[in-house]
Amino acid sequence: MLIAEFGAAVFNPHSAIRTPQSKIFIRGSTMKRYLILLGLLLIMSTNVFAKETMKVGYLPILDHLILPVSHERENELFKEVNVEPKMFKKWDELAGAIKAGAIDAAFILSPLAMDMFNSGVDIRVVLLGHRNGSAITVAKDSDIRSAKGLKDKKIAIPHAKATHTALLDKYLRGEGLSLKDVKTTVIAPPDMRNALAGGGIDAFIVADPWSAKAHLDGVGKILVLTKDIIPDHVECIVIARSGFIKENPAAMQEWVDSLIRAGKFIESDKHKNNAKNLVPIVKKYMGQDEAPVREALINPYDRITFNNLEPDIPSFRKIVDISMQAGILDDVKLEAFIDSRFYKKSKAK
Repeated sequence: MLIAEFGAAVFNPHSAIRTPQSKIFIRGSTMKRYLILLGLLLIMSTNVFAKETMKVGYLPILDHLILPVSHERENELFKEVNVEPKMFKKWDELAGAIKAGAIDAAFILSPLAMDMFNSGVDIRVVLLGHRNGSAITVAKDSDIRSAKGLKDKKIAIPHAKATHTALLDKYLRGEGLSLKDVKTTVIAPPDMRNALAGGGIDAFIVADPWSAKAHLDGVGKILVLTKDIIPDHVECIVIARSGFIKENPAAMQEWVDSLIRAGKFIESDKHKNNAKNLVPIVKKYMGQDEAPVREALINPYDRITFNNLEPDIPSFRKIVDISMQAGILDDVKLEAFIDSRFYKKSKAK
């Protein structure tokens, strides 16, 4: 309506255009009126086609690799959304940011997210971040060879409500033990390697590349990869505030499509180029060095995977069950927590 009125004003110098705030009177030369019209059209087109900004939290771990890969390769090409990655060092800081609305979405531990959902935080999972991706690491000179060797040992975990905590319990139960038979302590992932080197802990379980780094630095050795505790298990997931999803479905679809493509790119680069193209992206967004990144991505190739990111109920049920068994999570209404429509609609998968 406003454009039509403005067009009429170009040919009628005494007409007026009504806006919600005021009347704009058009007088002067035809050229001047055309310039004014062009300016208004430019302003309106900027408003119509402005991208929705989405702030996304993550940690410097390979579990979250699809975020920087998507951002580096496609963010400038998006039509609906402009993603702003925000790196955190601790899980509680990231969780606090999503609760406070300081960020719109996040890559986060699945049990922690589900516990937040159970407590009333209005979030939904829209995609998996990866599958597998962690390890239990012990000191290099340790005589620990199996779960039984962990009895009474001090083990670092990234968070009390972490997938890692549940997986540790699952591993211990394979030899008649449980979390009650070890001493767990929460340490931020970037600090675990130094804690092991300094003798403050006997072992740690965390996402790569920290286990790979401890191994390559001669500080630790891998006791077991979590893929060998539960194959293809869920760990970190992609969540978003429900309000943001409801208000910006097109932006969410565009982003999810890009994340799925990022997963495919990672798998291709791992197998074809030994992660050659991934290393500089990880360095830029996470500050990680080449050797541990390459080690964690390709030794072996299924140590962490990014080619099946569907947030399906059976995969989540496995994590809920072992988390409940470990005593770190109550049951979850997965049908309400999981929003799989963007994955299902995606043409990128």
